[in-house]
Amino acid sequence: MGVTEQILSGIKSGREAFALRMDEYRTASGGGQTEPVSPEETKSQLALGDNVDFMTDLLKEGYAGRFRLIYADPPFFTRSKFNAAVSVTDSAGSKHRIRHLAFDDRFERDLACYIENLTVRILLMKELLAEDGLLWIHLDWHSSHYVKLVLDELMGEKNFVNEIVWCYKSGGSGKRHFSRKHDTILVYSRSRKYYIDIPEEKSYNRGFKPYNFKGVREFCDERGWYTLVNMKDIWNVDMVGRTSAERTGYATQKPLELMRRIIEASTEKGDLTGDFFCGSGSLLEAAEMLGRKWIGCDNEKLAFSMARKRMFRRGADFVCRYPAHDQPEGGRADIRVTGTEPLESGRTLYRCVVSDFVPDIDTGYIQVNDRGYVEEAVRNDPLQLIDYLIVRGTERGEKDDLTVVESGFDDMTFICSGKPEITVADVFGKEYDAELVF
Repeated sequence: MGVTEQILSGIKSGREAFALRMDEYRTASGGGQTEPVSPEETKSQLALGDNVDFMTDLLKEGYAGRFRLIYADPPFFTRSKFNAAVSVTDSAGSKHRIRHLAFDDRFERDLACYIENLTVRILLMKELLAEDGLLWIHLDWHSSHYVKLVLDELMGEKNFVNEIVWCYKSGGSGKRHFSRKHDTILVYSRSRKYYIDIPEEKSYNRGFKPYNFKGVREFCDERGWYTLVNMKDIWNVDMVGRTSAERTGYATQKPLELMRRIIEASTEKGDLTGDFFCGSGSLLEAAEMLGRKWIGCDNEKLAFSMARKRMFRRGADFVCRYPAHDQPEGGRADIRVTGTEPLESGRTLYRCVVSDFVPDIDTGYIQVNDRGYVEEAVRNDPLQLIDYLIVRGTERGEKDDLTVVESGFDDMTFICSGKPEITVADVFGKEYDAELVF
């Protein structure tokens, strides 16, 4: 089957899958008349699971036409696997960089399958997008030319707004092609009345000297003279480097500065933003920083765990959602309470230690050469495989009655109401409900 036939086949199959989802939505909502969720009722959410299932659920819950911005950073059809990395220390004190699978972008090497997967998701995003909203699809040279045709078909070629070229310095190079140092972000609207706020940027004069044109405002900085013009469609933003403070270790993490530009151009404060391939949560964090509401989803436990930790660090008020069929992990986490002290506020100061941690590690996701280091850590020093703990009070509903502990698991102190409920997250994204031992 040729490329054209594969694209057409993928679109056809994706439309059929979407039609089934819409039938499910209409049946659940009594003909598609779900009462829309008001801005006051909207809660920021982070979901673990298939984004098709989650977006269908959002439609049933009244989120159709509610999102001012949807950003999507889907697999790029690279035909590759992508790893995340964590550090493990062996018994001799040497550190090792452990690589484990973050996500699989192979799609059985079939373009039709890739297009089908994207088609059903784009159509669901279109249903969720507000009449004046914008859809931003982030791709690279592997698939942007294919997906542009798909978006013209699904969103309407007249609703194509922009092709943003994100340029960066990082990445590899080759002797048989020019170094590939950019991604492509395709921007489409739901209708012709879309909202966009294009910022201004500096445009330096030739020779950095003043033009002295009548009616043209000019400015000068350390480089020279410039004017202010509407921002161009080529964006130079550094990637998240190895030494960057925002680096999570997750493959394909996008920089906050890039997310900030997209959010500020597409939304106003209080607007609802969505990212249903959210990875480690860059768009969600930027939305939280900028005063927007957000809903994110990813089907990988590692991505979900990383995104959740980032949002807890930001002090975000949000709801976590899990698939109905999600099974509890194996393994065990025991936390011994070494002391308590009642406080005047009615809360309690707890002193605790993780007394026993047996993680449920699936070594099949870990590179073969690294498995031995992880197995040794499980036997000799399992606490180093804990990423963070979530401590919730049981007698209050306030969001501040939640503590995230990221270190010192052999000597922890925290304050909460009632008997604490503690969830342990390991470095591979798995969760364990801890048993509290007094």
